[in-house]
Amino acid sequence: MQDQIHHGPATTGGDMADHISEARQRARRMLAAEAHVGPVDDARQSIARARDGVLLIWLIWVALHGFGVSAEVGGILVAAGVGLSIFIGLVAAVATRTQLQYYESELERERQEIRNTPEHEREEVRALYAAKGFRPPLLDQITDTICADDDRLLKVMMEEELGFFIHRFNHPAMVGLWHAGGSLVGALALAVPLCFVDIATAPLWMIAGTTVLLAAIALIRGSPKGQFVPMFATSIILGGVTGGLVHFLAGWLHGTG
Repeated sequence: MQDQIHHGPATTGGDMADHISEARQRARRMLAAEAHVGPVDDARQSIARARDGVLLIWLIWVALHGFGVSAEVGGILVAAGVGLSIFIGLVAAVATRTQLQYYESELERERQEIRNTPEHEREEVRALYAAKGFRPPLLDQITDTICADDDRLLKVMMEEELGFFIHRFNHPAMVGLWHAGGSLVGALALAVPLCFVDIATAPLWMIAGTTVLLAAIALIRGSPKGQFVPMFATSIILGGVTGGLVHFLAGWLHGTG
């Protein structure tokens, strides 16, 4: 919210619109970040991270294959899978904490504005609900009802002005564990069997294993919404395109080394 609102009670319609627009832009920037502040859906996010774990191991193997590494690489991929999963978990935890701090700062900002400039907040409520098509006397009744209670007003302003809907959030550390766990399961499901197959059959396992795991993940994620086919196709395309690029680049670098 703009600092100049504290300097005087007069606020034009254009200033009010600019004020609301600025607040919504701040909210959109926050909601566009990597971790979304919303209902607890970390279990579903962990399934998506399992797909990422499978694809990361697939890409590392493709890169090694492109460089002509013919030794048993199962142990390398297991170690890489563990490290990448920890990294993914830490990134998710930090991103979630950053967003929660932003959310808390906006909550405190709005609380201070309600306390210090109640008339301005009242005009914001009127502007927001007038934009929805409400007209006096109903608009006056709505405004009076919302502004009669500070907690109600705070909730309305967070939702209507910023688009922040208050839900229960998991602790950032828990979010990180969900993401790391999902990635670890996917990575190890592909990497561990490679420790027990012959070098000659390793390519067959990597292609078949990656396909089967991506299909299983798409089935878990997409079946409730009837999205199995597009999710599976998207994962295969991601793996195929990025794998082809990595293999070409690794082969080129190996040939020029």
